[in-house]
Amino acid sequence: MLIEYIDNELNGPDLGNLECDYVPLEWYEVDKKVLHKVSRHGLEVGIRNLAGRPLCDGDVLWRDQHRALLVEILPCACIALKPHTMLEIGKACYELGNRHAPLFMADGELLTPYDAPLYNVLGKYGFTVYVKTAKLKTLWGGYAGGHAHGHAHEHS
Repeated sequence: MLIEYIDNELNGPDLGNLECDYVPLEWYEVDKKVLHKVSRHGLEVGIRNLAGRPLCDGDVLWRDQHRALLVEILPCACIALKPHTMLEIGKACYELGNRHAPLFMADGELLTPYDAPLYNVLGKYGFTVYVKTAKLKTLWGGYAGGHAHGHAHEHS
């Protein structure tokens, strides 16, 4: 099955009694323009995302009178921290941004994909950090696949 346009979001239409199948995606795949995946029920799916926005957890990729195919963002290991002051938020955002770590927000927590050196550095800077499994769905700053700005320093 080839899908070129995203039907709409889960919260929009009433899926009623439709049989739902899910296409599992990693958090970093949501903004890819072309994907080849297999749904939970074994359906091979080609996705050409012409919508111009990242796929979201619960997006309806396709539906008919009996079935619906939806996006499911898979949970992954994350570094979580819950800043308590504006200064802590600023410091955390600075440290994560300086390392080009994607930053997500959920339930008052800042989340980034787990990376052992980053976890250790954040702990050294005095943040209360912990590892948890979560769906990385709400990206701060836009582009999920990396950063899309120019700058003068080198990546290591």
